[in-house]
Amino acid sequence: MDNRYVFMARRKDIKRDVNNLCYEVVYECIVFLEHTPSLNQENVYQIIYDAIDLRNDLVHKVNNPQTNNSPAARRDYYSGIRNDLYNGTISMIERLNSLPR
Repeated sequence: MDNRYVFMARRKDIKRDVNNLCYEVVYECIVFLEHTPSLNQENVYQIIYDAIDLRNDLVHKVNNPQTNNSPAARRDYYSGIRNDLYNGTISMIERLNSLPR
């Protein structure tokens, strides 16, 4: 089996994870807006914008890798993208949870 196809499937999986987690943050923000008073709307909208920006930035990084062709460099590059994804979404959820209800 050609390694190129395995590598492409991995990029596809990373993009799927990016989309799923960022859209989950947006969904949680929408639920928060529906069930709480309008006191925190601007803060929630800012979290939504940050989630969209994170998604766009990470998908751009996945589609345009800035690495050489060595497998170790590619693995580290995509591992960094996954770390950025998880850390970014966790911080946005923590910001949402810290808002008064």
